[in-house]
Amino acid sequence: MNKEYNEIQESIKKELAHFLGIEPEDIESDFSLTEDLHMKPTDLTDFMEILSKMDFDTESIDFAEVETFADLIDALTQHQ
Repeated sequence: MNKEYNEIQESIKKELAHFLGIEPEDIESDFSLTEDLHMKPTDLTDFMEILSKMDFDTESIDFAEVETFADLIDALTQHQ
């Protein structure tokens, strides 16, 4: 993993933590967005809006394949 990937991961982790009202340290890469972080489909949609405003391409992400925080980071870095 390169420095840019780690920077992207940290910035998204901070935004997600802020969105969920938790600390960034409370988010692990293998955490399920729906089970561990208790995000509902509406939460995912709202968070995608935030990511879109951060200039991430969220249009081409297949959320059926995004289960964990790491999956989200991989999907966002592949479509950047």
